[in-house]
Amino acid sequence: MNYTKPELEDHADSPQDWLNSSLIFARTLSLILKENEGIVVELKGDMNLGDDIEKVIVFKSQNMTRVVPLEEDLPEGTWIMMKDEES
Repeated sequence: MNYTKPELEDHADSPQDWLNSSLIFARTLSLILKENEGIVVELKGDMNLGDDIEKVIVFKSQNMTRVVPLEEDLPEGTWIMMKDEES
């Protein structure tokens, strides 16, 4: 498949292409999200973190973009404030 360079008709994505795209996107999110702020994302298409995981929370914690499964049924796009474990 060609997810990373759709403007190049004959391009076939490599694992390095996927890694680069993922790291750039994660960095972008870290610039947008404030500390402990996140958003609900529904897993669709080729996204697969396991058979029973349908939604995740993508959030910023300690200057890293983190992804955790969502156990509640919240709408995709819901903004969430994550609580510190020490709080």
